[in-house]
Amino acid sequence: MNGGMHSSSHKHRPELHVTAETGVLEAPAGAVFTGHALHVFHQFRPRAAEGSRWAHQVASEATYDWDICDDVVVPNQGFPEQGDAARDAAQNAGNNVSNGAEVDVLAGAAVPLGLGAELFFVTTRATAEASADQALAADIPHGQRGPRTFTIERAEIPNLMEATEVSDDPSLPDPHVRRLGPIDIDDSAFPVENLVTPSVIRHDDPANPDEEWLMVALSLTGDKDAQIVVLRSADRQHWRVLGPIELPAEAALRPGRPFAPRIVSMVDADSSVRRDVLFVTFPGDAGESDEVAGYIVGNLSGTSFSLTSPYTVIDFGHDFTRPRVIDHTTPVMFGLVGAHPSLDGQWANCLSAPRYLTLVDGELFQDIVGAPTAVRTFSDYAFLWTAQLDATQGSVDVDVTDDSGQVIATISYTNDSVSITRLGVDTRTAPLKDADSDTLTIFLDGPVCEIFADGGAVTLTSAIPAHSQISDIDVRATGGAKIISSMQTAGRHLMRMQAGLTSPEEQERYMAEALIADRDVAEGILDEED
Repeated sequence: MNGGMHSSSHKHRPELHVTAETGVLEAPAGAVFTGHALHVFHQFRPRAAEGSRWAHQVASEATYDWDICDDVVVPNQGFPEQGDAARDAAQNAGNNVSNGAEVDVLAGAAVPLGLGAELFFVTTRATAEASADQALAADIPHGQRGPRTFTIERAEIPNLMEATEVSDDPSLPDPHVRRLGPIDIDDSAFPVENLVTPSVIRHDDPANPDEEWLMVALSLTGDKDAQIVVLRSADRQHWRVLGPIELPAEAALRPGRPFAPRIVSMVDADSSVRRDVLFVTFPGDAGESDEVAGYIVGNLSGTSFSLTSPYTVIDFGHDFTRPRVIDHTTPVMFGLVGAHPSLDGQWANCLSAPRYLTLVDGELFQDIVGAPTAVRTFSDYAFLWTAQLDATQGSVDVDVTDDSGQVIATISYTNDSVSITRLGVDTRTAPLKDADSDTLTIFLDGPVCEIFADGGAVTLTSAIPAHSQISDIDVRATGGAKIISSMQTAGRHLMRMQAGLTSPEEQERYMAEALIADRDVAEGILDEED
């Protein structure tokens, strides 16, 4: 495996968040657990003139300690003129050949199957001979390559741990991945042209008892219109389109074209009733981000979605969009974070921290499990601050400063809202539904700031436009507000700075002595009065 994700000439790169090894990370594509390992797939574009593909990263021992593996699916250039031998060779390399050259391999879903996984992805092809050269031309920008068709395809990885080996040629797809070709779609009940962003889970439906697999996807009509459609399958290869999803007016969906519908089934911790949670992203309004992600809660049967909770924004920050959810005992969500590109142009964007989801009385709560240990162990510059507050009156304000002393972001917490302001001018605010808990967590990693308030009921994720490392935070309680308790965890370099240590070796000795002291106290060797 390759730890190259953390090495860059630009030191402001996130250390704990998934970024593309090179190029632009465009969307999360799916994730699965195998034992203690978390496998994450994402769509990225290595260079402007290249097609999009799927990358694979794995945290084998601990969350946030990411290793980069070989890419799992890449655009096929096709070998129609080279005969069966070439096609067989491509298949043996894990890259089955489709008719015609593919332009992009776009995001979809990953389904865990035993020790492996099955991938559902979307391939695009030029629609005519005349546009094929344009679609694959190196000198034409990625977004201007002409009209395309979209096809949902499958691939299988029999053993994910075998797929963590890294080859000598990073341009080649992982040989452990076998492409299975396009899925079969029966759209006689509701004709569809182009389906994209498929979400696939096991899902019981009394109305369709013989088809245990559920897919929700977008049916594209032209460039600006899309419908969320429901499909069912018994074997994941043959799918039947049931029709567009039927949502009551009380769902209060936002206007505009939907993006990236995802669905997961969860047990509500309050009622012990299993509910379906549908995530959808929409264009933002004035004063909001370009895209706003949210969810509705209810139960899907056939195409009818009975509502428990209306559309709720899932993140109020500047830069969180198009989340993907792992269908797991405790579901885990990743979102796309529009992090600012490096100065050398080697990378842009990242995934959010993995967020563990809990459903309580129709409301989602988000938690970043293991972040303090990750900050101390796997980072130099990451920072985590968490506190219990009393903001019945006044406010608690947290200034984030870089190593030049500049305030690059301010987080403000009051009795009824929490906000983040970038460089003193660009603010996003989230209302607090229940401020009784008065909890606030701030997670800083390179250009990414993730805020969790009210026990995870409210989150804000923003990219901080700075080109130097975060150095410290300044916390102020004013107007009668109080900080009841707080804890901070800093990366290794920041810890050395704060403790006045001059070297990693000195830090290791300091930490070893601290651990011995902690152990001695625990064993009662030292008298507490000493």
